[in-house]
Amino acid sequence: MEPVNPRNNLKNPIEFKDGVPVSLLFDDVYFSKEGGWEESNYVFLEGNRVTAKLEKTEKSKFRVGELGFGSGLNLFVTLEIWKSLDHPRPTEFISLEGYPLPKEILLSLNNSYPKKELWFDELILSYEKALEIWQIDNSRNLWTYRWEHSNLRSHFDLKVFFGDIKHCLPQFPEIDVWYMDGFSPGKNPDMWSQESLRLLKTKSIPGTSFATFSSAGFLRRGLAELGFVVEKKKGFGRKREMISGYLESTK
Repeated sequence: MEPVNPRNNLKNPIEFKDGVPVSLLFDDVYFSKEGGWEESNYVFLEGNRVTAKLEKTEKSKFRVGELGFGSGLNLFVTLEIWKSLDHPRPTEFISLEGYPLPKEILLSLNNSYPKKELWFDELILSYEKALEIWQIDNSRNLWTYRWEHSNLRSHFDLKVFFGDIKHCLPQFPEIDVWYMDGFSPGKNPDMWSQESLRLLKTKSIPGTSFATFSSAGFLRRGLAELGFVVEKKKGFGRKREMISGYLESTK
């Protein structure tokens, strides 16, 4: 697989509309500066009951799996909650991204949410170094970073795999909750294919939960066929429905 050049990404050209990056390849926005933070919290964190799971006294790592890293919005929403807790569980946030964004696009998230703790110099440099390594050797496709909690008793590890979902998902560990946040199914079918869902299941255990903004019928049926309990819920804002659920059986 040919690595993506994040500074000259002809495979996924991007333009700004009202200060928000839009993928011309997928004809979709990376985030909304009006309600985007709240939507991420509603769909993915509340949809997976993440706060309650972070507060459990278990010493085992809590693992969040994300399909579609994008601008990092879901990471920062999750990290903010984790930092706010007195004694959160050690956490891993594991994501994948086929079209990594350049620095200037990532920093547009900071411009949209100036009061939030988002991209900072050290984090950006770490990200860019990992991309440079991937360009030289596309088998070395993992970016990692760690945050220490203020109580110094817990840490939050970020792992992002660069490349196609079929190449990246097999490299994931077992996941506790899934954020299914690729571009919409009609515009990014590979992310939502039954093959991708089967890979997702192999990295799930009974009780692993998921949440997604999409409520497409083929997605509901596909997850149900794989043993997931699927529940429709009210969508965020003007979106009528979303779905969430959990894996009932690995059979």
